[in-house]
Amino acid sequence: MVLFSRRRGRVSAVHARIADGEHLWLAVRGAESLCLVRDGGPTPGPVVDVDTEVETHDGVRLLTAVVTLAAIDADDDADDLVVRLRHGARRRPVALALADRPSSPTLETPPTADRRWQWSIHDDRGLVLRRTAREPGVGVLGVARLDDTVVVRLEGSPSTVTVHGSTLAVDDGVVVLPPVSRLGLDDLPVGTPALLEADGRAVVRTRSVTDRPNYATLLPSTSSSDVELRWLRDGRLALYRHGGTDA
Repeated sequence: MVLFSRRRGRVSAVHARIADGEHLWLAVRGAESLCLVRDGGPTPGPVVDVDTEVETHDGVRLLTAVVTLAAIDADDDADDLVVRLRHGARRRPVALALADRPSSPTLETPPTADRRWQWSIHDDRGLVLRRTAREPGVGVLGVARLDDTVVVRLEGSPSTVTVHGSTLAVDDGVVVLPPVSRLGLDDLPVGTPALLEADGRAVVRTRSVTDRPNYATLLPSTSSSDVELRWLRDGRLALYRHGGTDA
């Protein structure tokens, strides 16, 4: 596997990924030191020095690091936070030079463990991290098949769950999804998810997983041969009719 693109010369990040929602994995070519600076208009925000190690791949010297993102944003509750990767004493931008990766069903950047925030990586005159606030969701504690129904155990004490226009009562944190034929899904188009919502909030996976989200938190089959429960890439739970592309 090619770790990085072959463009050389300037300081550039050849690998940058937030695989678990909590840490940034970095490999930077051509730099002597790295730091992270929060955007603050004309006056730069606090600087976080990045602890790095030196590695060599294909004869190229790289600075590698695993950065705990909480060290950057622990004291900042802004809904939209922008952080820039810099290098050297003059804090110059670090360009992005990531190798192409094939598309996959993976969730590229899961939310933070508390599901409050979503980090993402951008190219804006250099490598930029952006943290945005997420809408609060209701976590799934367990899912099991029971005869022709599916039993879903939820966090908290929601009163109802809605899916595709049907409203289901929640009893002590448990909602029972009836057979698919009783949920009025006949008009659900192929490839279109029918989201589950608890008191108007998305029903979401409680674990941040990096690969194969449908397998990392297994879901039982439904009573229908062409409708399944599915985790969407952003962690929401939905009923989904076979035949379309991944949501």
